[in-house]
Amino acid sequence: MAILGASGAGKTTLLNVLSARLDSLGTLSGKVLFMGRPRDKTTWKRTVAFVEQDDIMLGYLTVEEQLLYSAKIRLPSKLYDNKTKLQRVEDTISMLRLEKCRDTRIGDAQTRGVSGGERKRTAIGVELVTNSQLLLLDEPTSGLDAFAAHSVIENVRNAARERDLACVMTIHQPSWALLNLFDVVQLLAQGKVYYDGTPEDTIAWFASIGYEVPKGANPVDYFITIAENPGKTEEGEKRIQDLIASWATRPQAQRASNASEDAVAKNHQDDSVNREWPAPWLAELRVLTVRNYLSVVRDLLPLYASIGQNIVLLIIIGFAFFRLGRSQSAVLARIGVLYYLAINTAFTVLFPVLTPLALQRALMKRERSSGAYRMSSFIVAKILVDVPSNVLRILPFFVILYWMIGLRANAAAYFLFIAINSMQVVMAVCMGLLIGCLSPTIEVGQIIAPLINVIFLLFGGNLLPAPPPWFIWLRYTSPITYVYAALSQNEYRGQTFDCDVKDAAQQCYTTGEQVLEQYNLQDFSIAANVGFVAALAVVCALLAYVALRVVARPRFRFI
Repeated sequence: MAILGASGAGKTTLLNVLSARLDSLGTLSGKVLFMGRPRDKTTWKRTVAFVEQDDIMLGYLTVEEQLLYSAKIRLPSKLYDNKTKLQRVEDTISMLRLEKCRDTRIGDAQTRGVSGGERKRTAIGVELVTNSQLLLLDEPTSGLDAFAAHSVIENVRNAARERDLACVMTIHQPSWALLNLFDVVQLLAQGKVYYDGTPEDTIAWFASIGYEVPKGANPVDYFITIAENPGKTEEGEKRIQDLIASWATRPQAQRASNASEDAVAKNHQDDSVNREWPAPWLAELRVLTVRNYLSVVRDLLPLYASIGQNIVLLIIIGFAFFRLGRSQSAVLARIGVLYYLAINTAFTVLFPVLTPLALQRALMKRERSSGAYRMSSFIVAKILVDVPSNVLRILPFFVILYWMIGLRANAAAYFLFIAINSMQVVMAVCMGLLIGCLSPTIEVGQIIAPLINVIFLLFGGNLLPAPPPWFIWLRYTSPITYVYAALSQNEYRGQTFDCDVKDAAQQCYTTGEQVLEQYNLQDFSIAANVGFVAALAVVCALLAYVALRVVARPRFRFI
């Protein structure tokens, strides 16, 4: 079935009402029945498959991978084993004629991928591969040329018939040949129906009420144009009301229901499965982790940028603090470089985590609207991929810089230095997730992230070793405080320095303990400091999960 009408006629609104995904604006009245009975709120999101107008997909995945991951997490494991899921993907690829591009990446703004028609068919396949009973599509031909549009609709029609699916879509001004691919068309004007029937009967109906299609005109364009009133004239308004009234007062004919008792029984049988999550939690985690992992290994631009950044910082920082000795100036230089490392890690890791989260969150919200997986598996999968990848990305910087600066020549201190900085990476990843989950857009996130980091570095223990009482809580909530203290203790404990100052009034540090006491860096042990960073990371991860449940939770509206 195709829903047609001019802009503002209510096509998308009607589709959103049917799918129960309408926002909270306005009021709803009436009934929505599926297979002769009201929609079940507990199973509806898995009963309906919704193809949105915006094709939100991961550009680094291939066509086959998009369908495969959808099948693995959305087909109920109780009904489909792994072999059956793979066959379902193969069947869908064949139905939508995606064989030639199955190994081609979807692509994005930076990377060339499949064509527009192939992309749209893939988006449809992501929904079609599931066991949903109703397929809704919002203007699937938008942005496509005539050939691609015809191909998409023809493939959807064939797939719907083969899968025995009910299929409803909005479509914008199709050609007459394209319209005739549908079984039923519905024309809307001002939110009301002025035709609902087969395509071939449209010409006869409108001719019977005085609207003959002009010679050479596209009948579809003509039927939509007569229900428009761009000039807001009384004549145009009367014409539209007459069209609506003519259809509303036509001789009524009972339509035979296509829903058989077997179909209704099948619907009841599927409900018992639809009330459960399609896949076990560990299966969800495995699929989402692999999908996130592919984003790291296939998107090499961030890796190259990280390598370049590390080289530049190694040259500047490494040679600026090259081979620090035992002098008093070296004592202060060590303090400065250790504090810089705590800050640098926070900034370096935060933004690579934050930036891709906007697209991933939008995709997650769409997948969650169809009941694909739990939010907890999404968060854990992000952490399982982002933490190791960021540690490995920044680890060479720590390994080389330690010896360039000439920090403590002790194997235990060296590996502890790596461990402390790695824990700061974990903290930065979790902080990035939290900010990304709270921020409505990536732009807002990129404003909030530097603000929080600047506050943390201000109260991190170096610039304000003894902050005023009303801001003391900021010091103890800043992860930089604990990382800086742990790195300093690891470097200074047991160290001795030369007192080479000539001015008697200038303070001279002869032991590392004096430095730690002067900068108030020995409130907690190294183990306690690392533990506090780990605790803050856990808190951020839990808050990110809660934020995601609140901000990105799909909301349904039933009548």
